Amino acid sequence: MEKLLEQLHQELPAVFAGPRIDELSGGAIAWGTIQNKRSRKEIPADCFVYSGPKVLVVRDRFLDWWATQLNAAPVNAAPPIRVTRHRHAKSAAPTPEAA
Repeated sequence: MEKLLEQLHQELPAVFAGPRIDELSGGAIAWGTIQNKRSRKEIPADCFVYSGPKVLVVRDRFLDWWATQLNAAPVNAAPPIRVTRHRHAKSAAPTPEAA
């Protein structure tokens, strides 16, 4: 995990426009999710600065927070089993016959 964080520290700009986080992180971090967490005050405010109406992400502060949110994948973990329920087609209601 340290290698991943080190790579992000090297590749992300020091400060960048928030909506670019999806692109810059290769889809690993979604701006919509970040916005939801910001609105619930789950991310420290100092991870962001404003330039007019634009929300900018402060890379180092943000990655320090994001690192606390990561969990290492268990070794030899089986992928989650996906249960799918099949919907039965609804039968059409009988139509009244014309008299």
